Amino acid sequence: MALLPTGSDKLLEISTEKLNVVIKSRRNWQGDTSNRSSSLVLDGRNIKEVKIAATEEDIECENFDYAHYEFEIPPIFFEQTDYEIIIKSNDGSQLSFWNENSSVKDRVGSAYDGDYTLLSGVLNFENTCGYSYFEISADGVRCLSIRIEVFPSKITYKEDYQKMIDDISEMVSEVAIDFMQKTYQTFKLGDKQSTVLSVYFQILSVIFNDYMNAVNRIISVPHHKLITEHEVVPYYKAKRTDKTSINWLRKRQDRMVISDGVVAAERLLTAKKQLTYDTEENRFVKYILRSTVKRLDEFIKRYTRYAKNVAGGEPEEKVIQDAQRMKRDVKRVMHSSFLQDVSEYHAAKSMSLVFGMAPGYRELYKCYLMLSRSLSVNGDIFKMSVKDTALLYEYWCFIKLFSILKKEYKLVSPDIVKVDNNGITVTLVKGHRSEARFINPNTGEHITLVYNPSEQKTQTVNQRPDNVLELEKRGTDVAYKYVFDAKYRIEKDPSSPFYPDDKPGPKVDDINTMHRYRDSIVYENRESKFMFEKTMFGAYILFPYDDEEQYKNHRFYKSIETVNIGGLPFLPGSTKLVRSLLDDLISDSKESAFERTTLPAGIEEKLAKVDWDKREVLIGTFRSPEQFETCYQRRFYYVPKSMVSDDRLPIHYVALYQTNNKFGDKGEIRYYGEAIRVALVKRSSITEVPINPSRNNGDEPYYRITVRGWKDITDTNESGETIKPLEQGMAIGFTNMFLLQHSDVVPELNIKSEEEYRFYRELKRASKDVDIADDKTDIGFKHGDTYFDFHDGEILVIKDNKIIHKCAINEFAKRPGSSFRMITYAMKSKMITDQQ
Repeated sequence: MALLPTGSDKLLEISTEKLNVVIKSRRNWQGDTSNRSSSLVLDGRNIKEVKIAATEEDIECENFDYAHYEFEIPPIFFEQTDYEIIIKSNDGSQLSFWNENSSVKDRVGSAYDGDYTLLSGVLNFENTCGYSYFEISADGVRCLSIRIEVFPSKITYKEDYQKMIDDISEMVSEVAIDFMQKTYQTFKLGDKQSTVLSVYFQILSVIFNDYMNAVNRIISVPHHKLITEHEVVPYYKAKRTDKTSINWLRKRQDRMVISDGVVAAERLLTAKKQLTYDTEENRFVKYILRSTVKRLDEFIKRYTRYAKNVAGGEPEEKVIQDAQRMKRDVKRVMHSSFLQDVSEYHAAKSMSLVFGMAPGYRELYKCYLMLSRSLSVNGDIFKMSVKDTALLYEYWCFIKLFSILKKEYKLVSPDIVKVDNNGITVTLVKGHRSEARFINPNTGEHITLVYNPSEQKTQTVNQRPDNVLELEKRGTDVAYKYVFDAKYRIEKDPSSPFYPDDKPGPKVDDINTMHRYRDSIVYENRESKFMFEKTMFGAYILFPYDDEEQYKNHRFYKSIETVNIGGLPFLPGSTKLVRSLLDDLISDSKESAFERTTLPAGIEEKLAKVDWDKREVLIGTFRSPEQFETCYQRRFYYVPKSMVSDDRLPIHYVALYQTNNKFGDKGEIRYYGEAIRVALVKRSSITEVPINPSRNNGDEPYYRITVRGWKDITDTNESGETIKPLEQGMAIGFTNMFLLQHSDVVPELNIKSEEEYRFYRELKRASKDVDIADDKTDIGFKHGDTYFDFHDGEILVIKDNKIIHKCAINEFAKRPGSSFRMITYAMKSKMITDQQ
């Protein structure tokens, strides 16, 4: 083997006695191939010389009638690259070129019309990676077979590419296999039943010689056994008798005669030893052969139907011929040997040792297992076509997202893959909706991961992102949707003045696509005055890149925090950033999810804001159930003037608080009403409730509040429940209508600011074990042994009487979701440090 000249565009030259082959390419792949190896396999007649680019080895090629060579070389064939192939006859022979896929085969033809002594063509494997097999014949006789290995340029082939396929194999019962693809990937024996006919045919094609050798060896030296047969014959022909013969004669004494004192029988049951091949093992051999013929028949029918009805062309003649030849050979052996007289096989409870030890039977049984079991991607045994790398990456992204979610949340619906299992392929159905539904055990909220959602219609051009994460949030009917779009593209040369960063990352036009997805996919809400509403809250590119730490400083990663659009590196060994974002999106409250999206200018003026200084709801308590019943029935409430400061006026609403100590541990706030009249009166004028004689306060001024009617708070509260007490209750308190409609327990009514409310909501979402401490000036929250204190413009995180983290309240107000995540990260870090 010789080294090609430096600077030559020739990648591979093969010279044989009959023909010469040259493969050229002007594009050199930009990347490090020093630690990567590729394989080149040649089978042919009279191979004289092989020249391979990018190698310094010289290997002599002996001019044998037939030779097999395997070379380990640096990668020279890559995706998305044009390769010119030239095949020239040395002796005027008519040449032909064959590849298992017609789109490759049809690109190579005669250089001049009608002259098949010179073939040429340009091959481009696009995004397809793996092994590709070429066969070149001269005058109809195969002279040379070439197997090349096509490498991806955006991922590492021996690691990421194989790991992607492993992940898919793990999640799907059969690897996504397409019989009509340009390249194939090697497979090894798996451990699951396989019903895919294309898989069966490809395996049988490779092992058929071994299969027939095993069958022929069985035919030449078959397993047999001796059996004893009995026959009634004249006594003079009987040669051997046994106990069965004696018992037969005892039952038939009329056949015996006595002559001259001698007892004799006219006829006897004689025993004969006979050789038979009708054994359980041979019946199983016949069953294997019959099932092979049946599967080949079914394959031919379905492959022909697939080629005509789905692929829109004629079936590959060589494939049909190979299938017919194999079927013919198997039937010939079955009908011209002892097997035609063997009985039908019935499943045995255990397998004979013959299939584990006897020559021929052992090999045939191994072939049978290979044919009847599923395949895992690996090894160098079987030729299988796989998806092109871009589509493989798209499939892997969905399946990996599914796998990440499945580990953290309860799977409800496993419908993640739709397959066409009655034809020639088993694939994820691109362009058709597939989804998986999960439940968050902490919140009870539903999580839906959708592949190829088909309903994303817009008022202009319909959009179809690859993956959409749909989240349900408590307290709202809004579905929060996020696009995770797989793009097998990367900007490896960020030096362009049009690229906004100096580090590798997603393509700019892909980022623009994310903007389009988020802004153009809308929902028609006929009940809303705005009519059309955006349904996508964020859009992210998943792209093949492995340096997550470096990418954290990339502009398109930071943009996720600011505008909720950007890119995330996603490969088998690089999933941390995606996992983190998924965790954040799912753990976000509905408020944080809303804050992640960008809003149009002026929207704040249109959104209703809560005035946290305005406490217009009086929370009224009772001294007895009778007092409550009277106020409820008469639609009024009364309170001493001394307990209501002037800045609390006017009172707009009254909520009735039934405390545990007065209502037998059945306390709650269930009813509230709108105040229509507030009058300052003497206590003595409130005659519906008699004055307690011990108090004698008839002249004390009271506010008598008349309400329009009492409403059930379960109709307006976000939770649909009453507000429960956590203590004996307050005397008189004030809150606002927002808190009254969004609180679960009474202490929540004391929250004093939007920042306190948002922090409490995030903390409550993260854990149900949260307490509120209110000391009238500052409010705090307790979670386990950690205390969160709002004090002097800061949020203090206190554990073991030490401040472990601080966050300015005004910073939290700007980005509550991200600020809270920083606090939780600090808590986790402290916990890990304490454990070490």
